[in-house]
Amino acid sequence: MQKKIILSALICLFSGLISPARAELMICNDTDLPHEVAVGFKQDGHWVSEGWWTVDASDCVTPIHGDLQYRFYYYHARNPERTFHHDMLSFCTQPELFTIGGDNDCEARGHDKTYFAKIDTGLGNKNFRQNLSTHSTPLEVRASREPGTWGAPFSGEVVFLDCSVMFRGRFQFCRFIGSGRVFTVVEDNRTPPEVFATLRGMAKATPVQIEGDWVGLFDHSVEIALRSVKVRAPNEEDRVLKLLQGNWFSETDSKDQFTIIGNERQSNYGGALTSLEYLSVMPFCDEFDGFGPYLYAWDSQGGTGLCYEIKKVSETVLELIYLPRRTEHRYFRHSSP
Repeated sequence: MQKKIILSALICLFSGLISPARAELMICNDTDLPHEVAVGFKQDGHWVSEGWWTVDASDCVTPIHGDLQYRFYYYHARNPERTFHHDMLSFCTQPELFTIGGDNDCEARGHDKTYFAKIDTGLGNKNFRQNLSTHSTPLEVRASREPGTWGAPFSGEVVFLDCSVMFRGRFQFCRFIGSGRVFTVVEDNRTPPEVFATLRGMAKATPVQIEGDWVGLFDHSVEIALRSVKVRAPNEEDRVLKLLQGNWFSETDSKDQFTIIGNERQSNYGGALTSLEYLSVMPFCDEFDGFGPYLYAWDSQGGTGLCYEIKKVSETVLELIYLPRRTEHRYFRHSSP
């Protein structure tokens, strides 16, 4: 009888060990302070934001239950003694508990507009754990720094665009493209001279990892003070961008052409130059994700960005699907730049 009881206990223990992991999105507080958390996600094809959950130190909350349907989710965490590093992706919120449908016209609808960070759960993952320390850091002590000189720390993968001179050639500035933004660093003693020496010899469209501090944010443009820049191995988006390089002409109208050099697209019609756009190849674009890669294009003079699904790109053919209308555009390579 005793053997049967022991055997039954072992079977129950073993069954518990091999039971499948729960499918959910879990957000865990690995800091030493409590946070309030809100999430943004798709529900039945529409954007929804929801919050706030109070998450104590060393505790977790599960805002999304069941199998994860999408690769990307979004969240914001707040605590008055810490800084949240968002990805400039806005959702609607309220100061107290809320569930809000839609992510546009927040303020016009009586809500707050709050910037969230992206959670990349990976391809095919049904459950995922996000730690708060990834985007929440202690407030910086700024007493010894000139007000307005420095911003929040930043680290990211970008692509080198170019360097130019300004102010009658006395100063230099260099630019990078990444995640739908232009990052600009100015030669004004906030970035070490050796960083600019590296950039001056860098080829256009070189994939790099940058470390620095945000100085200013203006729509699609970020001013940054760099601490370091390092050449990195190309990722999948970099490889797609490389394939996009060159001259392309429309299948339906041979006068409609454009040239892509680095992260810039110069369009022309019948030989007359038209718009100059910046380009980012990304695994997501606004609310679209899961069927990428995507091409995000925005006018160099500002304005609304456009999202395209890259259906096909090869040495000779480019097929783009304009979203959300899903209008297909086909191009053929004309010649190398």
